[in-house]
Amino acid sequence: MNLLRRFYIYQDERFPLKYLAFTTFAVVISSAAILSFDVSITKILASYFSGLFFIFHIRVIDESRDYKHDVKYHPKRPIPRGLITIKELMILDLFGLAIFLFISFYYGLESSIYGSILMIFSFFAWKDFFLTEEFKKNHFYIYNSIHMIQMVLLQLFVYVIFTNQFTLNKVMIIHLLFVIFNTIILEFIRKIKTDKEESKGKDTYSWHLGYKKSLYIFYAFNILNVITFIWMLHSLSPDLGWYGVITLTLFGILSIGLFSHLKNKNKKSELFLMVATISNYICLNLLVYFYSL
Repeated sequence: MNLLRRFYIYQDERFPLKYLAFTTFAVVISSAAILSFDVSITKILASYFSGLFFIFHIRVIDESRDYKHDVKYHPKRPIPRGLITIKELMILDLFGLAIFLFISFYYGLESSIYGSILMIFSFFAWKDFFLTEEFKKNHFYIYNSIHMIQMVLLQLFVYVIFTNQFTLNKVMIIHLLFVIFNTIILEFIRKIKTDKEESKGKDTYSWHLGYKKSLYIFYAFNILNVITFIWMLHSLSPDLGWYGVITLTLFGILSIGLFSHLKNKNKKSELFLMVATISNYICLNLLVYFYSL
């Protein structure tokens, strides 16, 4: 089986472009929409591809860092089962990083600085910030939060490409908060497992918090996300109109998915909640774009 075919199987399992291609584009579009000036299509595409390549870079260094853990606790994942090697992923990653760095330096000093900060931070993330195993074991939430800083820096990188400056106005700060909540939501949903699916690796929120509690916390972040979203739209223009109705409808669908999964705990309810979460993410970001027109 050639590398491209094996990579296709790998990305479907560990870096699902069928979701990430749309979620990344949606957040880039909403980032451009909140600005008081038009952003060129060139900058939008540059931000989109640099963001996608950097997210892939995060995935690759995660695979490298967690290799021994995955071999022991997740042997069916692509790398432990021998589908593709870390070396092959790193070669593909180098191609993406070359494009990321080119875009960083092409758009000026500010984006060059943020691009460099991202690269340096990702190196420390690859090395687990030189934290001890005891710290990682005893401070699961802090450890995961530190790694999520990469997504915040990536969002700031997108702003810098669009504005060529480091400062953020009120709407951009609210949007950043919206992006952070969405990042937490996606991080949470992929690490909530039922008792039957829970591994012995102690690497999920459901293992540390319990299945029900982790879903309730996930739901609380969705509530905060909706509040932040409405606050952001109101800051752009106070007349929400049908956008408020659509927002609450999306939240209602997600709520149905959550309470269904709480009750049923099966693959169907898990898939429904996952699709509802990703759809909510994409639709809310697209609503920002259409609201700004």
